[in-house]
Amino acid sequence: MRKNTWIYLLVALFCVSCSVDRSKDESLSFRLMPALGDAPLSKQFRVSVNGKDAVVEKMEKIDIPIHYVQMVYDGTSPLQVSVRVDNPIQNYTVSPMRKNIKANVSGNQLSFAVDSAAYLLVKINDLEDLYLLINPKVDYQAQVSDKEIVNILSFGVDSTGTNKETEKIQAAIDEVSRRKAVLYFPKGKYYTGELYMRSDMTVLLADDALIMGSTDPADYQDKSLIRMDGVSNFRMLGYGTIDGAGWAGLRKNGAREFHLLYASNCKNVLYDGVVLRDPTFWNTRVYRSKEFHMKNLKVLNNRPYKNWTNTDGVDFDSSTDCSLVNAVIHAGDDNVVVKGLDSEREYTTERILFDHILTVSNSAAAKIGTETCVEHFKDIVFRNIDVVKCKRGMVINGFDSTRIENVRFENITIERFDFNGAEAPRLIDFEITDKSWRECTGNCVIDGIEVSNVSVLTSLNGVDAQILGKDNRYGIKNVTINRCSVLGKPITSADDIHLSVNPFVQEIVFTTD
Repeated sequence: MRKNTWIYLLVALFCVSCSVDRSKDESLSFRLMPALGDAPLSKQFRVSVNGKDAVVEKMEKIDIPIHYVQMVYDGTSPLQVSVRVDNPIQNYTVSPMRKNIKANVSGNQLSFAVDSAAYLLVKINDLEDLYLLINPKVDYQAQVSDKEIVNILSFGVDSTGTNKETEKIQAAIDEVSRRKAVLYFPKGKYYTGELYMRSDMTVLLADDALIMGSTDPADYQDKSLIRMDGVSNFRMLGYGTIDGAGWAGLRKNGAREFHLLYASNCKNVLYDGVVLRDPTFWNTRVYRSKEFHMKNLKVLNNRPYKNWTNTDGVDFDSSTDCSLVNAVIHAGDDNVVVKGLDSEREYTTERILFDHILTVSNSAAAKIGTETCVEHFKDIVFRNIDVVKCKRGMVINGFDSTRIENVRFENITIERFDFNGAEAPRLIDFEITDKSWRECTGNCVIDGIEVSNVSVLTSLNGVDAQILGKDNRYGIKNVTINRCSVLGKPITSADDIHLSVNPFVQEIVFTTD
């Protein structure tokens, strides 16, 4: 590391100026995020908040482009949001629909008020998706005020995105870990290959900091952009962005099954505030880990109808005491997922929480499986989930020798289903089977599932449901479906949701209390 006095003086002045600028912004009830500068901005939408023009980013590199605005809001006074498009507005939705946000339409302008931090999806006419990512106001700088802060620029790292800086960034990570300090990424684009995070450190991303993955598969020895092996006491904080370059070129160059974030054998980890976008495969896989927590997370993946890819959202795999709280996930496969790929059975999958999440998926919204190799799954909760669209709503697929017990799906709203493909969508899909695209046994037992306060806001015409055991030994029992409804009508029987049940299922109870 270079230690010339003049470099440190420049870095110090830079940090002071950033703090001054931030302090001015922090006095406001909201703060609009600046442009990342990595792609042309949206031409489809023009968004203003309390009369201030917002930056509308566009992810045009994916099969179905999406647009998004990111901001921070403390909820002290209502935000007045205006969305303008080129043509008169014929129809619109603002999701989550359960928030019942009332909008006014005037020609080509949609206006509405927001009184709390939220992740919203606005659909206008037949235009592409527009996300309003309204983050809760969190002072990340205050969270690290007791730590030494090291600016990544002090390592001679290029912040323009011109040069690939893998070695320099890795050297900075290693040094900051040794010092148990904070590595700060200010405004800029940081072009890099695979990065290995270390223990006892924090990474702090500025609002307009972008870590941009290389498009060369050779730059990823372990097939992930952010790699964590045996890491403990680690935090990634801030509203900055990490881009996996999946559809920016990595996948086109032959990359397959590369994760954006992969963690194994980790403990006491927190990701808070960041945007994770454009992986080639599963966005986030947490494997054989404990106390791995994520919140205020934005996962923006490719969601194609052709050239199918498994761009899962967040997968907790063979891990315990993990959570994802307050997030939005736009993904081309399963969105929030619990798996058990540890075939050696050294680990189990227990005490996993997904809470307050907005999802858009081509496949399952909330799922256990398909990989169920661990000895057991226990105490899994999917709660306060708004499903804008999915192929399958609530899924448990037991394909291997395991026991799955005490699973809760609660306070879930499903707005519509995806009818693409030959197979009908399903509201519920609980199944034990050995028939799959891979070798499996189907020797699974499922005992204790509660589905409660699920509201379906669309017709179930063409939508079915199934609860299917494998045989007399490997079956499903103790399923409660309580206080659920379709278009406001209570679900009181299997017929109400077109539910198929085989003889290897016991004790399904429908209640309305």
